[in-house]
Amino acid sequence: MRALLVAVPAVVVVAALAFACGTSGKSSSFDSGGNGGSGSGGSGSGSGCLTCGTDGGASSGGTGPCQGLECAAADCSQSATDTTITGHVYDPAGNLPLYNIYVYIPNATPAPIIPGTPECTPCEAPASGSPIIGTSTAADGSFTLVKTGNDPWGVPVGDKIPLVIQVGKWRKQLVIPTVSKCGVNDLDPIFNSGAGTARELRLPAKSSEGDMPLMAFTSGCDPAECFLRHLGIDDSEFVPPTAPVPGPFPQTVAGAGHVHFYTAHDDQNGPNGSAVAGGNTPADTYAWWTDSKNLLQYDIIFNACECNPYDRGAGAYGAMDIFLRGGGRLFTTHYYGNWFIPTTGTADLQSVASWASIQPGGWQGNGSDSEDDAVDQSFPKGVAYAQWLQDNGISTGLGDITLSDLRDDILAPKPAGCTAGQSCLSTRWIYNPGNNHPRYLSFNTPVGAPVASQCGRAVYSDVHLSGVSDDSTFPAECSDPSIDDPPGHAVNEKALEFLFFDLSSCVQNDSQPPAPPNPAQ
Repeated sequence: MRALLVAVPAVVVVAALAFACGTSGKSSSFDSGGNGGSGSGGSGSGSGCLTCGTDGGASSGGTGPCQGLECAAADCSQSATDTTITGHVYDPAGNLPLYNIYVYIPNATPAPIIPGTPECTPCEAPASGSPIIGTSTAADGSFTLVKTGNDPWGVPVGDKIPLVIQVGKWRKQLVIPTVSKCGVNDLDPIFNSGAGTARELRLPAKSSEGDMPLMAFTSGCDPAECFLRHLGIDDSEFVPPTAPVPGPFPQTVAGAGHVHFYTAHDDQNGPNGSAVAGGNTPADTYAWWTDSKNLLQYDIIFNACECNPYDRGAGAYGAMDIFLRGGGRLFTTHYYGNWFIPTTGTADLQSVASWASIQPGGWQGNGSDSEDDAVDQSFPKGVAYAQWLQDNGISTGLGDITLSDLRDDILAPKPAGCTAGQSCLSTRWIYNPGNNHPRYLSFNTPVGAPVASQCGRAVYSDVHLSGVSDDSTFPAECSDPSIDDPPGHAVNEKALEFLFFDLSSCVQNDSQPPAPPNPAQ
């Protein structure tokens, strides 16, 4: 049976509401606020209720009268297996499984997600729609929804059960045709029987499939826009900076896209990097980022290396700091390290690491063509990352990976001698095992604030992503095989995909296992 994509799950779960509890006469429905409320459906004797006690509550452990789909959970106490849902979640391209994606069953229509205008909250978007039960994917992208001691209701059964997959503002809503009680319901044959984008348990690739964060991408000598394209982001989402902002799913806005493409410098083949049709100029881009109000229109800013540490301009460094303190997420490569590195970066951003780029010799230019690196497995996400790389054939062994086109601009996280489990101001993910210099670093902002008060995240990669740009109009450069110079960027891109989607996850103490996003209040 083919799975169905839906924009408003509450509409399609009406049949499931027949299971609503109600011997006390209380009915179950959905109100506009996203919580179970009173209505005309589901009232009466409760003859279809699978878990209700005589007082209208749920015998499966609920603390009060069940609402909506809560009442559709089956009592499996006399069965060998509880009602269980399993499956795997993939990237927008449908190629690589993803870690730490939250999977849940809502009890109401999930609230709209507004692209852009981030707020200073640890999670870019909460798990809305009154989740009944949820879990996060493991390193292999797998998930299992089953009642545990922490779940008062369990998995609802019946037809047209809504399902949400989400990390930050990446969110897709689906409908499970049927969930059978007291057994395992494997969703892979239903949703993932094909390959690539034929898989439906994947993050959205375009506006018509679900919610996505609003990104500002700046081009350079490294054609990292091809990396975003290889993740599965549809070409239709790459638009000029003047394009309108998309609305929340399922709204459609003519001419809108989730990746605003800003042209910057290419000091290798330029002078200008790649552009989109109708795009802007490097001068426009450098004027744009001097104002934090411009930056705070976006959830994520992604800077592709320009092959020169250009001065970002008066006011730009402080503006970027304000963006990060306001809940923005920043992905930078190589020479964009001057957002952080002395003497240009703001003092708090300078403090997260000891930088090689201010040592004698200054910035590193072209680095090693190839290097055998290691994954830091001293913290939970690092352990998952090493396993993910191995499971997907990206690493040469557990925790070992060969990358190409590297630089050497970071000496160590700070404070000196710290580890990921000991309150470092930044987290080392990939490093050279010979000198322990990080190749990929992330940190939460405001720097040094209590974890509960942190809401932004920045990452710095000393690994070029996609090669050498030919500066043609997007997406032509991504079809040019000569850009893979030196060879090996396909591995770089796959290795950094895990880290790109982690950028959207909830800000937390990396010494702890990732926690699920908080439900919407």
